[in-house]
Amino acid sequence: MRFSIRYSQEAADLVAALTPRELLDQVCCPTYGRVGADRDDTFGAMFFHPTKREDLLEQIARFRAKCKIPPFIVSDLECGAGNMVLGATKFPYFMSLGQANSEELAYEVGAIAAKEAGELGYNWTFSPVADLAHDPDSPVVGMRSAGMEPEHAARIVSAYMRGLQENGMMATIKHFPGDGYDSYDQHLTTPTNPLSREAWREGPGRVFQKLIDDGAMVVMPGHISLPAFDDIDEDTGAYPPATISKRLLVDLLRGEMGFGGLVVTDAVEMGGLVGYRNYFDACALALENGCDILLFPRMDEVFYREMDRRLETGMLSLETLRERAARVVSLKLQMGLLDAEAPKRAAPDARRHAEIAREVVARSITVARDRQRLVPFPITNRTRVLHAAIMNDHERYGELYERIKSELGKYADQVAQWIDPGPDRLYQAMVDREFDLVVCSIGSRLSYGLNVVRLHDEVARNMMGGWTKLGTPVVFVSHFHPFVHKEYETAIDTIVNTYGDIDCTVEYLMEGLFGSRELQRSLHAHN
Repeated sequence: MRFSIRYSQEAADLVAALTPRELLDQVCCPTYGRVGADRDDTFGAMFFHPTKREDLLEQIARFRAKCKIPPFIVSDLECGAGNMVLGATKFPYFMSLGQANSEELAYEVGAIAAKEAGELGYNWTFSPVADLAHDPDSPVVGMRSAGMEPEHAARIVSAYMRGLQENGMMATIKHFPGDGYDSYDQHLTTPTNPLSREAWREGPGRVFQKLIDDGAMVVMPGHISLPAFDDIDEDTGAYPPATISKRLLVDLLRGEMGFGGLVVTDAVEMGGLVGYRNYFDACALALENGCDILLFPRMDEVFYREMDRRLETGMLSLETLRERAARVVSLKLQMGLLDAEAPKRAAPDARRHAEIAREVVARSITVARDRQRLVPFPITNRTRVLHAAIMNDHERYGELYERIKSELGKYADQVAQWIDPGPDRLYQAMVDREFDLVVCSIGSRLSYGLNVVRLHDEVARNMMGGWTKLGTPVVFVSHFHPFVHKEYETAIDTIVNTYGDIDCTVEYLMEGLFGSRELQRSLHAHN
């Protein structure tokens, strides 16, 4: 059933008493780290980055105590709470749920995220990612997506979303109208979704419509243009990002698709928005053209002064600002946030949650390609094994490499490990038949402002020299980027994807490589 914010006269009365500055505060979600502990503003929402549990509880309590209108407490629980709430259960990335292909499991992980973060006071998450992993080079989507196929992705994303929302956590589907269709990074520039109207409705549009129909409470537009449904902006001569497009937010999202919930921008400092229009113009236009809340604005005196100027010129009307604030407060009333006493939450079942995380790993590790049927490999204690690492920023993964070497040592007595060895060393070792098996960690991890998710710079040269075709069996393992094999169509004959790395991942990977555990071979994400 579709979700709609119910108009509240109580909310309208509360908002009527607010000054323009207080109205702006109510429609902004800054980060606690940037705002600091000393501000007395009653912000409508606040994002808290990971920190120690006791510090987080103190920060949330201190912030709430200063707010005249109870706030949204926000995190980014894209697959469980473990990456954003220190000490919570860690899960692999969201594509693991797509590969596991279980709505029940996806719902369970969403419910766990809601319970573990909710117990600390969170009530809103900027997740799940609803984008399709269409372009293998996308620096924003990749393993954050449930997959490439719209119906499959929609089922998994909807289940995760319902797990969140049915356990007290407001979910956000992103990034409307759909990222993942090119290799440009909206942190840096304004990508274009190139689909025709028909293709969009059959692809990302189908996913977003399914999620809206299933009760999504919040939509986050990306700083992405969709020319098939929009007009060129006369001021820039280019198609606008959805964040400031009335055609996309009002006509398409609210009108045609029937969305009645909250609309929150992606971070307003991303280049896809403020590289397109002046920072403060963009913030004003986002509110005026359909967004309810601005994400991560710089809430300093310059911001308030510049937004006052937009109110004076009419780029942003006071009527719009009040209407947006009334919607925010109405939603808080609807969720019971203004009730005198918040409901008590049960302590999370950490043991059971860890079991679910292990089940996700066990059901999602995938043999994405195996032309020579190397998996499972008949290893013995006499097998000479090399673990080679060909990964960007390889210094970040020392702990992962040591676990791989340690696990390999349980199967073979002779295990060597080479980090970024270079093609010459690899070539010579293969020519000299120095090893009986090479397990090669490969790939690049999605990262803030990465631009393109591929091997790059000098580490990519490890794929030169032809060493993968000299007779020694080579099993590549991509721990993060799920589409490495598409670039290396002929050089890589066998590759396994793990979709992230938690405590049990390497153990289950080795059991699968060597035959004591069956690995997934259904390629929901890789077609």
